[in-house]
Amino acid sequence: MKKLAIIFPGVGYTCAKPLLYYTASLAADKDYEIIRLDYGQDIHSFRGRTPLELEPVTSLALKRTIRQLEDLTFEKYDRIIFISKSIGTVIACEAESILGLLGKVRHFLLTPIPAAIPYLKKVNGVYFSGTADPYIPEKTVRQAARLYPEKTGGVFERCNHSLEKQGDTMGNIQNLQKVLECLEWMLEQE
Repeated sequence: MKKLAIIFPGVGYTCAKPLLYYTASLAADKDYEIIRLDYGQDIHSFRGRTPLELEPVTSLALKRTIRQLEDLTFEKYDRIIFISKSIGTVIACEAESILGLLGKVRHFLLTPIPAAIPYLKKVNGVYFSGTADPYIPEKTVRQAARLYPEKTGGVFERCNHSLEKQGDTMGNIQNLQKVLECLEWMLEQE
C-alpha cells in the first residue's frame, strides 16, 4: 500500500518547526512518503499577518505549490494526507480541489487562519487551534468548534499560533503530544 503525506508550512513556520517536524516524522514512521513544501524565502520571511496582507501571499504560495505538485501521480497512492499549518491550511484546501483530489485527501489542519474556516464544511479531516492565537479571533475558534465538533481535533486554551503558552514548556510538549496522538489515530484509521 502506497501512502503520501504532503506538508504545507506557514509563512514563518517552516517544516523544521515542531508541529510540522514531528507530524511529518510520525507519518514517516507509519510508512508515508513525505513531501515537504517550500513556498520560497520571500514568503517564509514575509512579515505581514493581517488577512488583507496574507491574501496575495497565500495566492502566490498556492501557485508555487501547484507547480511543485502538478506532475505528481496521485493515483498511485492508496492514502493521502495533507498536513498544514497557518496559511498552509488555505493552500492545502485549495490544492485538493485544483489537483482534482476532492474526497481523496484527509486534512490535518494546524492553527488555521480565518480564511480556512469556511473549508471545514467540506474537507475530510480535523483542525487544531489555540484560543490566544493572534491571527484568528477566539470567537471564531469557538464558533468553528461548535459548528464542526467532529472536525475539531483540539482547541487549546490560552495557546498561541504555535499551540504554545509562554513559560509553559512542559505543557507545550503535552500539547504537541496530544496533536501527535490524534494524528496517529487518524493514520491508523485510514
